[in-house]
Amino acid sequence: MRFRCLHCLHCCFFSTPVDYPIVLEGEVDTLKKLALERNITLNFRRITDQFYLWIIEGFCPFYDIANRRCSIHENKPFSCKMFPLLLNIRTGEVSVSFACDWVINHISELINERNNIAEIFPDEFKAVVNLFKKIKALRSGE
Repeated sequence: MRFRCLHCLHCCFFSTPVDYPIVLEGEVDTLKKLALERNITLNFRRITDQFYLWIIEGFCPFYDIANRRCSIHENKPFSCKMFPLLLNIRTGEVSVSFACDWVINHISELINERNNIAEIFPDEFKAVVNLFKKIKALRSGE
């Protein structure tokens, strides 16, 4: 069993602040540059020295609703690359989002195979690992 995005719209639509993505400072800079090129206004709130809350109400401004695709796929932040995996930045725990139709459709298999997260979500898990490496590098001043 391997995750396959169903392009269901849920990961790119935000209805409450709890759902807003958390992004790194460098990602904020990249997103602002991309937004400027497209005449889009973005809002962020600093959480810590390294993390920002990306305040999005409704669809992500980079989401192409008609084609159900990300218009900045190659430049999207870690929080988007790793979805439907979620990282609790306080505890380091990784979980899956129930906002994802694929996860809901495969919940019984995920419960039975919960120890194989890297096999079920290989690309998304790689993004989590890369995010951990990035955070470690930022904290050590590299």
